[in-house]
Amino acid sequence: MARLTLDLPDELRTKLQARAAETGHNTIEEHVAAFIRADVDSSDQDYRAPDHLMASSENLEAKLNEGLASPASEMTAADWDDMRHRFLQRHTGSESR
Repeated sequence: MARLTLDLPDELRTKLQARAAETGHNTIEEHVAAFIRADVDSSDQDYRAPDHLMASSENLEAKLNEGLASPASEMTAADWDDMRHRFLQRHTGSESR
């Protein structure tokens, strides 16, 4: 069995202890293990690369060569700001920071 170690703030540990008790688990470890097991068992998500990339190793190599042959450009400060802005919009709903 593998071991996973997490550093938790005291406030979160307290909340997890309460949640573990509410769900009938004797320890936080049992609660977290059950949570992870349920997530993994119920996941229908497939994290493989898209089929059009993995159809064959030749196809994958062609796509990689296509990317390498495309013109490169340096990222400017404005490019990074734009990427940061889009990331924040997508993941926090925020438009500023």
